[in-house]
Amino acid sequence: MSAMDPPLQERVYLGLKADYLAGHFVPGKRIDLQDLANRYHSSKTPVREAAFIFVGEGLFVHHADGGFLVPTLEPAVLIELLDWHMQLLITALTTLKESAVRRALQPYSTLGGETSPVCVALRAMEIFSSLAEATGNRQATHEVRRLNERLHYARITETAETTHAEKELAIFASMEVGNFHKATRRRIEAYHARKIARQRTIIQKSS
Repeated sequence: MSAMDPPLQERVYLGLKADYLAGHFVPGKRIDLQDLANRYHSSKTPVREAAFIFVGEGLFVHHADGGFLVPTLEPAVLIELLDWHMQLLITALTTLKESAVRRALQPYSTLGGETSPVCVALRAMEIFSSLAEATGNRQATHEVRRLNERLHYARITETAETTHAEKELAIFASMEVGNFHKATRRRIEAYHARKIARQRTIIQKSS
């Protein structure tokens, strides 16, 4: 390892985060720490320590038989996360001028080349994070990204079950409207309302 390489613990953490965002894990399935240690060329100890950090971030939970897993979020939890995510974005939007909103969303105004569930989920994360970053508020950026990461696997699952997710995101950032600031707020509200309604339907069907 060169003097410029990050410490092992940081490298393992970053590797674990990259694998998490790449959809490497299966929600509800126990994670094999030894496989990850082999993958990151480390012992199991730094992998376990990184996994504990993930637990604190809400990305992993403890498995009943030991170890860790990505949780399958219950609809009621998803509703709360989606509502909080929406409120944060609307609050961020109130601090931005229309020109700043346009700059933040312009890169996402056309359909991307990749349509896999993971790529669509990552695109959603980038869109919402870009809005938060435009505020220049590091705490807002951190909180929105943290929520996006917690919602990531739910988005992957939802995208795999629908056919319009990527188009929905392209419409979300479409530039061809007059009052772009007002339109963006309506789109934020409508996007989250659809997701919340879907979870409420799941709750009703299971009761």
